[in-house]
Amino acid sequence: MKFMVKVLVVTLLVPLVTTTALSKELTLDDCIELALKNRASIIVARGAETLAKWNQRTALGAFLPRVNASYSYYKSEETNIKSDQLIPTGYEYFIDTLVINSDTFEVLGGTPAGFEVVETELEDQDRSSKSLDVGASISLFDLSNWFNYVSAKADRAKARLDVIGSEQDLIYGVKASYYAYLATVENVAVQEQAVERSKEQLKLIESKFELGSAAKSDVLKQKVQYGNDKLTLLSGQNAVVTTKANLAYTIGVDPGSDVEFSTDYSVREFHGTLQEAMSFGLEHEPGLLASQKEVDAANHAVRSRWSEYLPKLTGFASVGWSDATRGDTVTFNFSSKSTTYGFQITYNIFDGFLRERNVSQASIYRNNAMAGLADTRNLVSREIKTAYLDIERLKEQKKVAQENVDAAEEDLKITQEKYNLGAATILDLLVAQVSLKEAQVSLIKADFDLNLAIAKLKHAMGKM
Repeated sequence: MKFMVKVLVVTLLVPLVTTTALSKELTLDDCIELALKNRASIIVARGAETLAKWNQRTALGAFLPRVNASYSYYKSEETNIKSDQLIPTGYEYFIDTLVINSDTFEVLGGTPAGFEVVETELEDQDRSSKSLDVGASISLFDLSNWFNYVSAKADRAKARLDVIGSEQDLIYGVKASYYAYLATVENVAVQEQAVERSKEQLKLIESKFELGSAAKSDVLKQKVQYGNDKLTLLSGQNAVVTTKANLAYTIGVDPGSDVEFSTDYSVREFHGTLQEAMSFGLEHEPGLLASQKEVDAANHAVRSRWSEYLPKLTGFASVGWSDATRGDTVTFNFSSKSTTYGFQITYNIFDGFLRERNVSQASIYRNNAMAGLADTRNLVSREIKTAYLDIERLKEQKKVAQENVDAAEEDLKITQEKYNLGAATILDLLVAQVSLKEAQVSLIKADFDLNLAIAKLKHAMGKM
């Protein structure tokens, strides 16, 4: 009863805890934590690591003795056995003459005169037997066992690195989705400001038109601009919903849920030279390290296949006990104990070229692994260099975007004053408004592109 109560309490509390965790605004760190718990790619990678651990343990077991035991018991009972037999009641005798090779012989013969049925009973029969056998065998010399173990150990290390690589891939994916969501949120704020500016400008121009200081075309053009700004705002709001759903999916949460994400973030920075980034990445990037472990495992696999040309030595020993009885145990009671031990040397003289095929297959796999390692090393170097140069470019782009925003704000202010004084047309004013909005959007993009480029560089370095 207590167990059922505990199960009920846990069942009720788990959804409550999950709901409580998602009721607050999730930060970037919260998103990463949830993704590492929920996403199938991480679960699969961790399962592969567990399987690699057991493969290593199985390879280690090849050095340990194989122990087996068997026990058998047999019992048979026969009770009150009855049998009907025909017993002769008498015989009639006669003399018969036989001729063999011209010799004459007289033979006395007889036939039963009659039969009677006699019922007989046999004694109860009780038979039993039991036996116990324990045996063990161990490989005393087989180099393939050692190479298989070392290869399995390298495979396990590779599986662990694959888990780390999958986690870093997922973290980078979460950051990319998170920054994309924040960018759309910031963009909506800019579009809302643009709509508000257009609305205020429309009111101002309508007032000037009523006073006769503005043309009807100025009012119509501003209305078009106001409508376009509202459409752009609607598109931006839709983008927020889309990127929010994509972020929820990335962290393993139902996109249809009411999960909210925090819009607070810090601007990332990277301090270091390209050479420092390159050196760190070539030493720590998990995908590259996993490729190196794959080459190690392939080398040991080749050695294991070559060791099949060597003889193998196996030792064995067994002990057996048996006991059997039948009927009267005084007249039949048998028991014995047997001990067997020895060793066996086996050498494969010819197996239909199976060893040659195995060696060739292992060599091809090793060559493929070495080629993959070279490609991975070049890929890591390329990704680090590309991301590093993107960071340098985006830093300058962000400075230019900020200067462009400052210039656009000042230009709009001057154009507004000129329009009020009649020194600028409505087209000049509209161009200034659009220029400011575009400059603000470009600054947002440059800001989040820089954050994403830094995340990309750290991902390429294996430093997430």
